Amino acid sequence: MMEYDGVQSKKAPSPPSAMKKVVDYIAGEIYGGRLKAGDRLPTEAELCAMLQISRTPVREALKFLESQTVLRTKQGSGTFVADPGEISISMPLNFKIKLEGISWGEIVDFRNQMEFLVLRDAIQNATDEDIQHLEEINSHLLVVRKMKPVPVSEAQNLELLFHDELLKLTNNRLLQEMYRISSEIFNPVIAKLYNYTAEGIDDTEWPLSHTYFLEALRKRDIFLAYQVSLNLIPVKKFESFLGHTQYTPDAIKT
Repeated sequence: MMEYDGVQSKKAPSPPSAMKKVVDYIAGEIYGGRLKAGDRLPTEAELCAMLQISRTPVREALKFLESQTVLRTKQGSGTFVADPGEISISMPLNFKIKLEGISWGEIVDFRNQMEFLVLRDAIQNATDEDIQHLEEINSHLLVVRKMKPVPVSEAQNLELLFHDELLKLTNNRLLQEMYRISSEIFNPVIAKLYNYTAEGIDDTEWPLSHTYFLEALRKRDIFLAYQVSLNLIPVKKFESFLGHTQYTPDAIKT
């Protein structure tokens, strides 16, 4: 411990590693707007010279940022800043959710809250033509869901299309990104649901969530939207076919 005028202070923090120095430099260039999506990074040799460090930590830093989808490497061309659409945080988030021991109930509750925020914005922005388009998608989905057996890929694609079109009606890009992240976590469950109910889904087995969405949209009723989202996904129904209560990504891919 070090002392200043008789007052003890905590041990001084260790200097950042050489690898972190590279990561921080690249992050600073992106945050400062000097590096944008699609821009080519300096070469390894140039980074070594600029930061006064050896090539090994530079390579480690670039590989780390590439694994986080922040950077992408083109053979023979160099390393580039990824386009925003290529950047995904779902993998590290999956690990964190699992290691935290987060339950499916918490996942479902978070999804319901995201659905309400999207639906709230859609109510404010949707035109009659937008609602009609969503109704057409939903009508097709209702037909597909009752087929025996259910064509899983077609049903899941219609699910994604409905929510993508609904998401377009929000004017908040951060909300759109957060919703897409929740979808990456949640979409495998939808596929398992359709596999679980391969003989078709009738109105008594599963809530017609999209139909309820459309009712709230047509009525421009935010209070109804809240009620719909609050009771959107029955946790007990999910747990009955998941067979566990703790979130496990691998367990829902079979």
